[in-house]
Amino acid sequence: MSVFLLGKTTICHIVHNTCSAIFKALKDEFLKVPNTHEEWTEIAERFYQRWNFPNCCGALDGKHIAIQAPANCGSEYFNYKKYNSIVLMAMVDADYKFLFVEVGAYGRESDGGVFARCALSTALAENSLNFPPAKSLPHESDEMPFAIVADDAFPLKTYLMKPFSFRNQVMSYKIFNYRLSRARNVVENVFGICASRFRILRRPMDVTPEHATIIVLAICVLHNYLLIRKSIYIRMSDVDKDTNGIIDPGNWRMELGENGMLPSVRPSSVLGRPADSAINVRERFMEYFMTPHGEVEWQYNRTILHNSSL
Repeated sequence: MSVFLLGKTTICHIVHNTCSAIFKALKDEFLKVPNTHEEWTEIAERFYQRWNFPNCCGALDGKHIAIQAPANCGSEYFNYKKYNSIVLMAMVDADYKFLFVEVGAYGRESDGGVFARCALSTALAENSLNFPPAKSLPHESDEMPFAIVADDAFPLKTYLMKPFSFRNQVMSYKIFNYRLSRARNVVENVFGICASRFRILRRPMDVTPEHATIIVLAICVLHNYLLIRKSIYIRMSDVDKDTNGIIDPGNWRMELGENGMLPSVRPSSVLGRPADSAINVRERFMEYFMTPHGEVEWQYNRTILHNSSL
């Protein structure tokens, strides 16, 4: 620290205060949850255009952010990957932009547990996000609710779609899982790009959980700012490309390697049986993807179906 003629504590305060100022200055413009029917409809249209998943308002996932163990923290931050972390819960749109982030949950918690206690879960359950009313899928007459796509760690709801169980799957289940994975993969790419661009995410942060939280929030809002204001922030080669079922991995996967990415939060073992209404919505999406107007021609390629989870 002598290079800067400042002590470690002083520099830590500068970093924390700067990240806090960045987040406060940018969050209202660049990290704002949509709140009108028109905004959500536009997001859903982009998911349909880019990822062939209609009535989709976002992709959701949780990731571990590694930190040094706080003093006297016990096992609260110790996760299933055997290191200490806080959890970043995030929802993104079809164009790699954060729509919602919540940071700071204990690393030992499951995705389902973190999600159940976050503001997004409450807002979805109370319908306070102002999702558009149910709308028929393209070339269909029956109305379908708008929903978010997520992985198996999350509960199945009418507004939250997750894969079918991966055991003894029939073809229609595999098709649905591939189509959901194709749309959900955008959130994996957002986390990968952030870890590639903001290298502090590649190693345990030697700061308090509170300071780590504000650093991650600053990263999220800067990601959106750069995505919107800087056209070369993300190049096509940076992200995964799924062209007619042929998957070309993004540069961040090769740069970070198998162990360099932020690991997902583990699934909960106590999610319980979903409501019949949620099961019915998923079944209807599945049936739609099997129709001539709802299918994509490459979805029947077995190689793709067995390797669609990146």
